[in-house]
Amino acid sequence: MSALELGRQRSCAAVLGSLLTAALLVTAHSLCPPPPRSLSAEPKQRLEGTELFPFGHRMEFVCRPGYGRSARTPNVLICGVDGLWHGPSDICTPKECRYPGEPANGRLVPPGALTFGSKVNFTCNTGYRLIGHSEIECVLRNEVPTWNRDIPTCQAIPCAPPPEIANGQHSGTDKDHFQYGDSVTYQCHRPRRGERPFSLLGEASIFCTSTDNLNGVWSSPAPECKVVTCKQPRVENGKLLSRYQPDYSFGDTVVFDCHLRYSLSGSEASTCRDSGLWEPPLPLCQRSSCDDPPDVRNAVKTKLAGNLFPVGTVVTYECQQGHQFQAGKTTWDIICLQGFVWSEVPPPCQRIPCPDPHIPNGKLLHPWQVKEVYESGDRLEVACSEGFALKGRGSSVTLRCGSDGEWDPAVPECIPEPRCPKPDIPHGKEVHKSSSDYTVGAQVRLACEEGFALRGKSSSITCGADLSWEPEVPFCDRVCGPPPEITFGQHSGRGGREFSYGTKVTYSCAEGLSLVGDESLYCTSEDGRSLAWSGPAPACRAVRCPKPVVERGRMTPQMFTFPYGLLLHFSCEQGFVLRGAAQSQCLADGTWHPPVPTCQPVQCPRLPRQDDVVINFNKMWYEVNETVTFYCRRDGRLGAPSKTTCSADGTWTPPPTCRKSDVCEKVLQNKAAFQCGIPLSDLKTQLEIQKLLLEIQKLEKELKITTHG
Repeated sequence: MSALELGRQRSCAAVLGSLLTAALLVTAHSLCPPPPRSLSAEPKQRLEGTELFPFGHRMEFVCRPGYGRSARTPNVLICGVDGLWHGPSDICTPKECRYPGEPANGRLVPPGALTFGSKVNFTCNTGYRLIGHSEIECVLRNEVPTWNRDIPTCQAIPCAPPPEIANGQHSGTDKDHFQYGDSVTYQCHRPRRGERPFSLLGEASIFCTSTDNLNGVWSSPAPECKVVTCKQPRVENGKLLSRYQPDYSFGDTVVFDCHLRYSLSGSEASTCRDSGLWEPPLPLCQRSSCDDPPDVRNAVKTKLAGNLFPVGTVVTYECQQGHQFQAGKTTWDIICLQGFVWSEVPPPCQRIPCPDPHIPNGKLLHPWQVKEVYESGDRLEVACSEGFALKGRGSSVTLRCGSDGEWDPAVPECIPEPRCPKPDIPHGKEVHKSSSDYTVGAQVRLACEEGFALRGKSSSITCGADLSWEPEVPFCDRVCGPPPEITFGQHSGRGGREFSYGTKVTYSCAEGLSLVGDESLYCTSEDGRSLAWSGPAPACRAVRCPKPVVERGRMTPQMFTFPYGLLLHFSCEQGFVLRGAAQSQCLADGTWHPPVPTCQPVQCPRLPRQDDVVINFNKMWYEVNETVTFYCRRDGRLGAPSKTTCSADGTWTPPPTCRKSDVCEKVLQNKAAFQCGIPLSDLKTQLEIQKLLLEIQKLEKELKITTHG
């Protein structure tokens, strides 16, 4: 064999080896071992030993007994490239048993589900015991899931009859069977006459219960009926709060309390027991307080917390106002000692005196207040002598002897009295003064001379503490005297004596008279110094003007009397015009001013001259409703006659004017229609009518031309 062939064989062997190695590697990574055993499913084909399955192998499963196929779940596992089985894990699910029901007087303790292999437990209600097995299991019988046994029953737990007792009986004598929860009550027989009653010792009622939930037992032993008596209860220094009985038997309870100043030691309540003794033992009443603290004259007790005073209690006495136990001491303490006695009895409280007050340049206002010894509560009213005043106070001060032996306020000092300046005012005078000098507090009343009046806040002023007058000193101002009186009348200032500058008074007359002259006068000044009334007083007279008569006229207001000062307004009927003033007033001399007017007929003036208007006869004035004929001149010829009439307002209707040519007139009419804002629809109709009119005029001209031809 040549070297070339030997080399080719070696190369092919190497390639073949590489392919075999790759195939082995692929095979080693894609083989799946037998799938793990499932409780609910198994392979449809029985597996032989520990064979391996290639990649992509499909293994079909069937359900084991007691399990069924899951809906819409495939029953195949596939060997994957990773050597693991892939597919659903819930191919088969356990079958269910029917609901077993619950026993009477019991209940079922449900599991997660009533499926193949699950177990159910039962319990009984309180007072019942379980008969049978407490647990059943869901098993497979003849390929059908069912329970492995019947459910148990619950039976009431029985008790033996309650025991009988001597000298008594229970309430269950008419029953033969007792079960859990039943109860009986014992009571003792009634005693014969002259015998002591029986007492029930123990629980009066017992009931059937259970400690193991199987067998019944009574809750406690049966009581006994015995004759039990206790001694009459007595507590020294104590009192019985409960009802008194001549004899006390088992179960009777007494309650005690102690007398005042004694405290209870032990229990306040005791009960007669079956031993014939009181339990707990009767209490003791022991001394616990001093007696009430003694009374002390002119003193009161303070810091009292009730009416009991145990050892160590301190009671404080305080003297009444103006009193003391001794110099400077107004309180006293006592204490309750161990033997329940007070440490001492305080002395009585004595009044505190005040010293005799001595005031230089001062005096006592009321002699009956003077005493040899001044005690707390005494009062003295003091003032200063003439020309002196109390320092920092009013004209007098009341001193009160205090509880501390001092005067309140302190004894004052009299010092020379300050004064206000004399209140001099021009044209004024003092009419009253409360004291001989102008000292603080002095009051002065001022007034003015005739023809002057006081101006200021008040006519009375008082000297203040700052040595100024309060309110400020007024001044005297000139005034007008009473205004002049008038006969048969009066003025608004009646009763006044002084009238200040600018005052106005108004006059009025008695009914039926007229006021002639100025109605009001003013207090005024012409030279700026003296004051006088602004003019003479008016007079009250009987002034009557004649009734005004205006033919074809009217007056307002309509009146029947015409006194002085009355103002009337005049107007004329239609067609007449007023000649004269439109209003007139009644004067003091009984005449009207201006004179009463008249109503004259309305006239129209002569027609104005116009170039194109021809009037044959033209007067200066025309009466109302009078008519004038005139002619219009066009192109040198007179037109048809026209008429105008004199109206009631003095104007010519219609105005005597001549119209322009028809074409111009129509243009002006159209222009006026546009300017007046005539609606377009109406304007259009008007234009059509004018057009029709022009056409008619054109036809008329043509007819005239034809006729002349």
